Amino acid sequence: MKLLISTALTALLVASPASAQLGQVNDPAPGYSSLLRSDYSTAEREIRSANVSAYDPARSINLGIALAKQGHRGEAATEFNRVLTEEDVEMVVANGQTVMSHDVARRALAALENGPLSR
Repeated sequence: MKLLISTALTALLVASPASAQLGQVNDPAPGYSSLLRSDYSTAEREIRSANVSAYDPARSINLGIALAKQGHRGEAATEFNRVLTEEDVEMVVANGQTVMSHDVARRALAALENGPLSR
């Protein structure tokens, strides 16, 4: 299974929020535009209310970012760690780069400890 995520995830690996999507490139994921606007409480609400499995790694990563940016670091870590308990799946960013969900989760956890998600 491959998950398609936007270039914002690539930015997470450096410094900003992820935007995941599970469909076509032009079909934004729940919370996508809110994450890009830095409206993290709205992104959290959109992600939580979406009809997406709680075990979807893209959902967990995006929700974790929204939570971290609101200061809920423990809950964010729970979301990132959830990804590590599930199957390691390929995630394709919009620029065509393929990354593994576990790598993204580990990078998000590192960003939570001493990077852009720690603030």
